[in-house]
Amino acid sequence: MRLMWVLSGLAAIPSPAFAGRITIPEAAVATALPARTETRPVQFSRLTIRIERGDPIGVTRFGLLCLGEAEMKWKSRGNELSTNAFQAAFRDELRQLGYDVVSNSDSLFDSEENDRAEYQIGATITMLSIDVCRPNSSLGDSVSARGSVLLQIDWQLYDRLARSVVARARTFQGYEQKTASAGGLTAILVSAFAQNVRALAASRQLLKLLVGPRREASITRAPSAGLPPIAMSVPSQGVAQLAKAVGSTILVETGSGHGSGFLISRDGYFLTNHHVVGGSKYVKLRWSDGLEALGEVIRTDKGRDVALIKGDPRDRAPLKIAEKPPEVGANVYAIGAPLDRKFQNSVTRGIFSARRIEDGYSFWQSDVAVNPGNSGGPLLNAQSDVVAITVSTYRTDNAPSGINFFIPAHEALEFLSIRPQISKP
Repeated sequence: MRLMWVLSGLAAIPSPAFAGRITIPEAAVATALPARTETRPVQFSRLTIRIERGDPIGVTRFGLLCLGEAEMKWKSRGNELSTNAFQAAFRDELRQLGYDVVSNSDSLFDSEENDRAEYQIGATITMLSIDVCRPNSSLGDSVSARGSVLLQIDWQLYDRLARSVVARARTFQGYEQKTASAGGLTAILVSAFAQNVRALAASRQLLKLLVGPRREASITRAPSAGLPPIAMSVPSQGVAQLAKAVGSTILVETGSGHGSGFLISRDGYFLTNHHVVGGSKYVKLRWSDGLEALGEVIRTDKGRDVALIKGDPRDRAPLKIAEKPPEVGANVYAIGAPLDRKFQNSVTRGIFSARRIEDGYSFWQSDVAVNPGNSGGPLLNAQSDVVAITVSTYRTDNAPSGINFFIPAHEALEFLSIRPQISKP
């Protein structure tokens, strides 16, 4: 007990002032936006560092007198930093100035809060200089530190609606911690980062784009003009019964997994997702009765995530593309092979929930149960006509949420440059 008291007493003895070798630039002064200024939501999305493994980044000193010295080198193998503390610093600094900063969700998937952001900001540390002292290292405290950190950061502002980087800026700021901080070097790093956020706000070079009313999402994606059109015979009447629709739905199998698809023409054309076929030229098609055949991938559109396959239609009735979307609240039905090949021909029912726009593409939302393996399968209305193609599902904690997304069927035809020709039954 006496030894512990003596050591505690030593820790409290003030040490000589620590004179580091880094000169910190004069801190930038950012002014708050006028009251009631409308700003567009922004989210801090990523922090990377452009420093090679083994490059010197500064020195660390030890002991009450900060005499012992060791060179510091960048040790990380990756170039992306854990961003939680930096996200909080970014959020706090800009919110104090009147900007609408979207909180980063802990969810592994998109959330409503994340979706609210119109812009995202990314930062790359291109220069890092550290000069710190760990005065209590001889007492077993290897964390507490004081000293200076200097950062040069390149910033990029990404417009989620335009899907492009619309502005860039560079800041050069640092921070000096004059007394030992229990947060150690990490706390000094975050404080230096916060100074750079203030410098970014002070310049208004990049953040000026955030000032203004919110913009409405709009459909900005259009089919490629380079694809030659395909004239295709499509039915004028649908199959009318779900059981028959199951017979026109297939399992699409590649070397890396499986999805679903469906017949849309007596000529032997099938629709599915691009992510189902990937880069495959040929895929295996398995019908509802278990018969398997080869299909050729004719064309795909990766952005819209649709693909066209040619195969033997086996005299099955093609599914009709619905002439209009379902009303919100209307019953819809999904057919596919969820999770495992043995669950092929599964039919689930739900309601049509909403129309959405994401990244310039339109999507339809439903609570009908779908899982991996349903991708590429049809979403049908009460008349068993195809209204959309299954594409993705939203999950929380790896559990279904009842929020699933589908590609409007008429858009699949447009993006694949298909020109339907109505055929008689």
